[in-house]
Amino acid sequence: MASAGRFVGALAAVALVEMLLGGLLPEVAETVGLFVLLVVLNSVRGDSLRGLAGGLAAGLVQDVVTSSVLGLHGVACCVVGYGAARVSQRILTTQRVVTLALIATGVLVHQVIVIGLIAILEIALFNPSAIAVLLRVVLTTAVGLVVLWVTDQMRGWMEKRTKGRTLETGRPRWFRGGRLR
Repeated sequence: MASAGRFVGALAAVALVEMLLGGLLPEVAETVGLFVLLVVLNSVRGDSLRGLAGGLAAGLVQDVVTSSVLGLHGVACCVVGYGAARVSQRILTTQRVVTLALIATGVLVHQVIVIGLIAILEIALFNPSAIAVLLRVVLTTAVGLVVLWVTDQMRGWMEKRTKGRTLETGRPRWFRGGRLR
């Protein structure tokens, strides 16, 4: 249940960043796929249900935040989340290169699904160039690299912090050395 709470908090943070970027720098908001990045990083643990549900939730929030057709990104993120989780069950994702390859593949698959659905459903005239899709893949993967580095640094800091706070066995914290503290 704690991981679901962390995902909801991360989803709220991504939605807030996406809305701020959309208002201040709309070109950056359209170029970097923060929701897809969140879905892939959530799915890397290898739980298919987590990937599916997280992808659906993130996609629907992305549809609401970006004012697109409801369900368009929901379907795409759902497929990406489930696919990333299934691939993570088969390969070792603790290596940063593998995770970055999953992020790049997830962004590319997301773009192909969204563009395909828009073309099939004839929602709008949307025909991005291959360079725009490639730029989105590269920039989102670069942001993913930064996110992975920051989370590794935070994890190391937390481990170092808790390592220094270990207690002697069998004694409460306030009782050390035969006296009360």
